Amino acid sequence: MPNRLLRLPLATAAASVLLGVAAAPLTAQSDRVTVQVTDVRGNAIPFAFVQIVNGAIRVADDSGRAVFNIKAKDSLNIQARRIGFEPYIGWVKKKADSPYFIADLIPLARTLDPVTVRGRRDTPLARTGFYDRVERVQKGAFSARMITPEELDLRNPFMLTHVLAGDNLVKVTPMSGKQVLMGRGITCAMTILLDGQRLTGTLEEAVGNPNPPPTSSLAAIDELITASSVMAIEIYGSAAAVPVELQRVAGSRMAQGCGLIAIWTGSRR
Repeated sequence: MPNRLLRLPLATAAASVLLGVAAAPLTAQSDRVTVQVTDVRGNAIPFAFVQIVNGAIRVADDSGRAVFNIKAKDSLNIQARRIGFEPYIGWVKKKADSPYFIADLIPLARTLDPVTVRGRRDTPLARTGFYDRVERVQKGAFSARMITPEELDLRNPFMLTHVLAGDNLVKVTPMSGKQVLMGRGITCAMTILLDGQRLTGTLEEAVGNPNPPPTSSLAAIDELITASSVMAIEIYGSAAAVPVELQRVAGSRMAQGCGLIAIWTGSRR
């Protein structure tokens, strides 16, 4: 009898441990919600810009799903945007047969040829690897600021430096009456990539250079690139945060340990 009594608490404790392990994923899942962005026919819209009102921002994956680390709710107040569709602004709920909060976007009326949104590799920006890097940032692989076409449309900047001013990863600093993009240090200028190639001839090359070219021969970023031509922007605050594929393009500039800005141009439509 004593042995049996001893075994019962142990068995109960073991069962409690097992139940605790089994319950942990359920608790973790209750702190995550997924918004599924679709068109009116129920087709997934990849890479949509999704924001919980007064809360977090995510870019949907190629299945049109954006995951937020918040406690589960009956409904969410969101805005969802994708180029070519009317923005969705309002409350969303789960459908009875789906675990996702559904946001249906209505295509904009066009006079141009119709554009079909397909998989990850079927858009010019996706082919640059931009959305792959967005996913890696959202999963915590590295730290960066990713500015999508939808965000640029929403902000509608007049100049490129207006987009970058106030960001915590880059400092827009006056120099010779123009604007230069600085990193975290006073002698640390950002490396700039334009459509996958290092951009030269900018004021950033004079910063920290023991033999700088005359500033009169260098241009400010706003003189070289118009805000309306920009499709997306990536901002990396330090060399350590820059993905390998972009470090290869930047070359020796990365040895200075400064950050990098990758600018992608083209139509947002």
